Amino acid sequence: MIFSVDPEQSELETVQEQSFADLDLLERRDLQEWVVTRPEVLGEKLLVVQSEYAKFADTRDRLDVLALGRDGKLVVIELKRDEADDTTDLQAIKYASYCATLTAEEVQQDYRSFWNGRGHELSPEDVGERFANFLSESYGEELGTEEEGWADFNLDDKPRILLAAGSFGIQVTAPVMWLIEEYDLDITCVTLQAYRHKGEVLLNTRQVIPIQEAQEYMTRRRKKQEKQESRKRRVRAIEVLLERGILVPGDVIQLGEENLPPIGEEQKPGENFWRAEVTGKTGRRDNFEWHYNGKEYSATGLAKAAIEELTDEKPTGVNGYKHLRHPGFEDRTLSELRNSQMGAPERKQ
Repeated sequence: MIFSVDPEQSELETVQEQSFADLDLLERRDLQEWVVTRPEVLGEKLLVVQSEYAKFADTRDRLDVLALGRDGKLVVIELKRDEADDTTDLQAIKYASYCATLTAEEVQQDYRSFWNGRGHELSPEDVGERFANFLSESYGEELGTEEEGWADFNLDDKPRILLAAGSFGIQVTAPVMWLIEEYDLDITCVTLQAYRHKGEVLLNTRQVIPIQEAQEYMTRRRKKQEKQESRKRRVRAIEVLLERGILVPGDVIQLGEENLPPIGEEQKPGENFWRAEVTGKTGRRDNFEWHYNGKEYSATGLAKAAIEELTDEKPTGVNGYKHLRHPGFEDRTLSELRNSQMGAPERKQ
């Protein structure tokens, strides 16, 4: 309950809670816009990527708000003006599964598209700087940028879920608590309460799941695993591959033709086009020397250069480690090797 205090008269006046419907406040026009412009209303600092996010393959589903948390995880936000219905949690889980495949570059491109559509004029460099500044505190180091200007970081592949509603019934709280306790899913429930007082609408938000004590317990429970995973996220893929002996300076890796634009036999480049040598360097743009032109690139820079050479167009949303294959590990992609437990002993002679 909220009270208004008149300090001169030492009187308390009860401020009555009202429904959003009675206050003529709408889910998309009002609640969603408040979260977009002031995401801290949900209780934490977030970087809003888009609202009405609909870039899901083969579905017309729209996510209310997609944001990035300071922990480097995407935050799937579902808003309900009134009581959350029976399917709110399932809907959010579905959206989280869709978003789990997004890359850091795709998220930054979506951010730029969304905010430029709202009257901003952001270049890739502007966006990269915003993301780098937002994440640097939690990463414990200053993040660099890629050749195109995007912030260079590895996006956590387990999005968080944040449900915000006027209220939550047992049909939502019970499965949410079960998913948290049994499967360690990161789900937060926040209630939104509105009040009218002296011609103004007051908004109160409160985290109800997990409660503070439970959140502290789960934080301790996750501590060891998250510490290991956060280190894994901070270390760049090239460093991991070199450290584990999967890549050795002088290794020749192959560009996978299947991930490149289709080309006819008469247009097919020579052997040097498909080969690159591991330099052993761990800078931003010097990990692989392309046999085709003798220049050094990052994995993504190499894949983009190859695509541009074939199409005369600058590609976007490319993950170079998915394009490069290692003959010494049964032609598995560097992305697969990075995410596996394999090391030097598994190398084929």
